[in-house]
Amino acid sequence: MRPHPASTALLALLALSCSVTSGTTKTPRLEKPGQAATPEAPKTPEETLPGVDLSGLTDPQKEVLAAWARETFCACGCPHTVSSCLAGHKTCHHAARMVKLATGLVKKGATLPDVNKYVEAYYAGFDRRKRLDVREYGPPLGNPQAKLTFVVISDFTCPFCKITVPTIEDFAKARSDRVSLYAKPYPIAAHPGADVAAETAEWARDKGIYWDLQGLLYASDEEPTADRMAAVVGRLGGDVGDLRAALQSGRYRQRVTSSQVEARDAGLTGTPTLFLNGRKIEDVSEDGLSFALEDEEEWVQHGGWERD
Repeated sequence: MRPHPASTALLALLALSCSVTSGTTKTPRLEKPGQAATPEAPKTPEETLPGVDLSGLTDPQKEVLAAWARETFCACGCPHTVSSCLAGHKTCHHAARMVKLATGLVKKGATLPDVNKYVEAYYAGFDRRKRLDVREYGPPLGNPQAKLTFVVISDFTCPFCKITVPTIEDFAKARSDRVSLYAKPYPIAAHPGADVAAETAEWARDKGIYWDLQGLLYASDEEPTADRMAAVVGRLGGDVGDLRAALQSGRYRQRVTSSQVEARDAGLTGTPTLFLNGRKIEDVSEDGLSFALEDEEEWVQHGGWERD
């Protein structure tokens, strides 16, 4: 299976994934409790977004960003829209960060509904975290004692995982003092050999060679079979006979199944799916991960958003 052609904008707005289930979710608007945003008087984009560099946007993109800023409340909790917060709440840094997030989307071709949906979901995620059990799925990459924990749920045969997961690994390795990265399996039934690869990886985890094996599996385009997995494990110096016995007996099948059940309960609809401290992360580009990590560091440090 290979990725379908898609525009750069779509790939940036939506996480690359192999679908597991179908359906849509709705998220609340960024509004004050019991209150809808009051439309503001018409202004130019420059007037609506004081202090924001709009030079990289086309006129239609500026209008989309301005419309969003006029109707969306700031995440800092003040009773102001993003536009009003930029103009009058100079000590607030959240409005500027929200604009940065929205600007990145607009530059990639997002419409106003796209921006609303993505930004709303991003900020709603801070209060809608999922509990993910990683006790049997270590050791992680990075610092096991880190307060910032990524969990990536993936399928070794998923073409999108082959693109995305190595990028996430590189990001975590570059920040190994600040974060930990755990990997959990979700083999998709429709993918030939996915279950064999997942069980092999869990065997490798217990033998201390998980991350080495994961790199080889994602680099391979061959369908996983017991013989091929034995050959890969042999290259890593693993006990091939014990692997074959584990696959034949289903020694790790329950661990894989448990991961799948938990992932579905957490709202997984495709692979890969990434969580940061239980918060689902959609944008797994370098910039997207950096942005999410900065926000999470603030949230952890202050027990919520920092108040000015």
